[in-house]
Amino acid sequence: MNPDLQAFVRESLARGIPRATIAERLREAGWQPDEIEPALAAWAEAEFPIPIPRRRPYLSAREAFLYLVLFATLYTTAFNVGALLFQFIDRWRPDPAEPVGAAFSPAAVRAAAAAVLIAYPVFLLLSRHIGRAIAREPDKRGSKTRKWLTYLTLFVAAMVLIGDLSFLVARLLSGDLPARFLLKALAVFAIAGAVFGHYLTDLRREEDRAAAPAGVPRWPARAAGGAVLATLAAGLVIAGSPVRERLRQLDRRRIDDLRLISSAVESFYSDHRALPGALPALLEQPASRIGAVEDPVTREPYGYRTLDSIRYELCATFATADSLGAPDYEGGHPSHFWRHAAGNACYEFEIPRAILARR
Repeated sequence: MNPDLQAFVRESLARGIPRATIAERLREAGWQPDEIEPALAAWAEAEFPIPIPRRRPYLSAREAFLYLVLFATLYTTAFNVGALLFQFIDRWRPDPAEPVGAAFSPAAVRAAAAAVLIAYPVFLLLSRHIGRAIAREPDKRGSKTRKWLTYLTLFVAAMVLIGDLSFLVARLLSGDLPARFLLKALAVFAIAGAVFGHYLTDLRREEDRAAAPAGVPRWPARAAGGAVLATLAAGLVIAGSPVRERLRQLDRRRIDDLRLISSAVESFYSDHRALPGALPALLEQPASRIGAVEDPVTREPYGYRTLDSIRYELCATFATADSLGAPDYEGGHPSHFWRHAAGNACYEFEIPRAILARR
C-alpha cells in the first residue's frame, strides 16, 4: 500500500471526515478504486478517538515454505502428466517416418509416473492443510506472498504453454502428423487450462470479494484429480510390472555380453588367425574388454560353438521376448538382429571381411 495514501487516510479518519468524502476526494486526485478501497478497509469502522488498524494477513516463513513446496509439486505433477500423455500419443499414434520405438520410451513412462506418484499426493496433502489454515484465518487469503506465488504459477504455466506449443508447431512444420500435433496440443491446453482456470478463478474471487471458499464448486478440482489419477494408472499399466522390467534389464545385459563377446572373438581372430576353442580363452587376451562369459543370474557359461573356420554361434537363455532388439551401434549388427523369444536363443556370427583381409 502506498505510504502517502495510507497516511492521508489515517489523518482524514482521525479528523472525523466521512469515508465517502475521503474516497470522493481521492478519486478526484486521480487515485483508482482498487487503491482507495484497500486503504479505507485497512482501518476498522469503530467509534474511537483515533483510527483503529485492522489486523493485516501475515504469512510466516513456515507457511511460505509450504506454499513453495505446494507449487513445486504442482509444477512437477503438471509437467509429468504432460510427459505421460505425450508418450501415450507416441505409442498409440506412431509416426511411420520414425524408427520403431524411437518416440515411445517405457523408461520415460516409468520416470514420469514415478514423479507423479510422489509429487501429486504431496500436493493434495499440502492443499488440504493450507485450505484448513485459510478456513481458520480467512485474512490469510489476502497475503501478498500467497498472491505473488500464485501469479508466479500462472506465469510458469503461460511460459510452458507457449514453449510446448512452439515446439509442437515446429514439429508440425517439420512434417509431423497433424493428428499427433492436434492430440498433443489438446493435452497441453488441458493441463495449462486446468492450472489457469483454478488459480485465476481463485484470484478473481478474492479480489472481487465474492463468496467464501466453502461455496465454490469443487467438481472442477475433483475432475482434474480424477484425470491425473487415470493418467497415472495408465502409465503404470503401460510401464509394466517392476518384476517384468527387471527381467528385461537382465536380458539387455545378456545382449550386451554377447555383443562384447563377439567383438572379443573378432579381436582374437585378428591376433591368432583362428577362432578361440572356448570362451574362457577370451579373458586371457591382453586388450579384452569383457568381464565375464557367463549368465549374470545362473552363472552358466554362454553357449559357444564354431560352425567352420570363420563362423561361430553364441547362445543365451532369455527371460522375456524382445520384439525390438537392441539399439543400433555403429559398426555393429542392426537392432532386428538381436530380437529373441523367451527361452534359449542363438545368434550366428561371421568374421568380417576387413579382418579376413588382414595379413
